[in-house]
Formats: sequence, C-alpha cells, structure tokens
Amino acid sequence: MEKNIELELIVDGKDITINKFVQKVIAGIVAGAVEPLSGVEKDWTDIELTIKR
Repeated sequence: MEKNIELELIVDGKDITINKFVQKVIAGIVAGAVEPLSGVEKDWTDIELTIKR
C-alpha cells in the first residue's frame, strides 16, 4: 500500500475529521482485507466501502 493515502469518513452525511494516524490504520485494515480477494488488481487505486445498519 502506498504511503500517501487519502481517506474520507462520512457518517450519516456528515464529514468526520480524522487524523493521519487513524487514516493509515483504517486504510491498512481495509486494504489488508481487500487485497487478497479474487478479482482485486495488485495496482488498485481506489476502494469504496459502504456500511449500513
């Protein structure tokens, strides 16, 4: 995963400010779960994740 990441967190339509450390943690967790999946290219550039409850 690249070091320069952009992560945007929106909860119920509101932008939530998160610091760089938390961005890297969340990005690492998501990328680590997604990268080994079948059909995901090694050179991916964008992951979109929506969680609804």
